[in-house]
Amino acid sequence: MEIRDYQLRLTQQFEQLKFEIISFLTASNNASLKLAAEKLQLLNNEQVIDELVKLEIGELKAQLKQMQRVSAALCQIDLGLYGLCSDCEENIELERLNNDPSTQRCQRCSDKHRLSKRSDSFAL
Repeated sequence: MEIRDYQLRLTQQFEQLKFEIISFLTASNNASLKLAAEKLQLLNNEQVIDELVKLEIGELKAQLKQMQRVSAALCQIDLGLYGLCSDCEENIELERLNNDPSTQRCQRCSDKHRLSKRSDSFAL
């Protein structure tokens, strides 16, 4: 798969997440959330993320986190750094990128990061 293919997948994923979030906000009974949904439709990717962070809506936490990952991957494409591990700067395995184009770490660093987070959660 070529970079532009990953870029297309990531852009589509971002737009799908944005659509889901706007639909959620629009369906709300809260007038300010409906207004926020209208505003989000007019913003660029970074502005959408910034506004969602300000809203602090727990139900959208997972979508926001994924949106941030997708946005980071798109920025890496723009910088010519896409496909490099954010920790060791080695190439991320193609299988990992094909499964999740927003992945930021190679398998080795991902395992190390997961173990580190797990040990931190057990620390007193």
